[in-house]
Amino acid sequence: MPPRGCVRRLERWLAAEGARLERVRYARPEARGEVDAWRVTPAEPRARVVAAHGAGNDALYPQIALFKALVRRGVEVFSFDADGHGAASTTVFSPEVVPSAIAAAVEEAERGRDDLPLHLLGHSFGGSLVLHALAAGSVPHAQSGIAISAPVGVALNLRVALGELGGFLRAATLGQREHYGVWGTVPAVGPLKRRAYPIRGAQDAGAPFAYVAAIRQLLARLDLPRTAGDVAAPVLLVYGTADRLVPPEQGRMLADLIPNSDLLEVPGATHWSTAFAEDALARAAAWIGAHPAVHA
Repeated sequence: MPPRGCVRRLERWLAAEGARLERVRYARPEARGEVDAWRVTPAEPRARVVAAHGAGNDALYPQIALFKALVRRGVEVFSFDADGHGAASTTVFSPEVVPSAIAAAVEEAERGRDDLPLHLLGHSFGGSLVLHALAAGSVPHAQSGIAISAPVGVALNLRVALGELGGFLRAATLGQREHYGVWGTVPAVGPLKRRAYPIRGAQDAGAPFAYVAAIRQLLARLDLPRTAGDVAAPVLLVYGTADRLVPPEQGRMLADLIPNSDLLEVPGATHWSTAFAEDALARAAAWIGAHPAVHA
């Protein structure tokens, strides 16, 4: 479970907005465990977003600023721990199984709820999962997708990790303290903070970057260069120009492949910071409103 302080701060903000936070747990036998998820509901929801986080993060990190921007637009957010992630979840990461996590989360997000226009959102490898789900047609009623820093491939090493951490002192990243606190704002990299942000099934205590091999294997299975052309829904692609882990060239390639796509490049944003860059927040929130239900 995310730090209590983080959850309390979010609950206070939501209460002031007339919104509420609900914790949800559901079984995912395919991934050999249970999923911990959060539903953020505005006073009068007009759309629903199912959100998938990046590798080594969890359902609330580092996307709270983005979720707040969506709630202000009347968007309900259902954010879940991907397979193998989340300190309170018990699932195990498997490149063969994790692609089905999006459809499973959508099923739980909609269970017993009012029918709302559905949009899929993913950050980092979560964005790759969203693009795969749209290409495969596993969530056929999705109105649109948003993929933030979605990788086609990754090359994480110490140099790249240090480059990402070097952007930590920027004003935009320091501003995330209001959501996570000072230490909570620091991202998990390699072995750092892995007890808080585990990757079950893809970790090796003796090889701190061993999980990168599992992510590469997953991306190879998704094969976005081959399948992205099958994405029929409108897609917003967001990439940071200072992203060393997933360079913006990958976003340009996907934009060329996906028939109905818009590309936003955020100047100076790193892989981690793109998710809460002001340009990204404003564009993502506006995107949902600009793509209502087809039958509306």
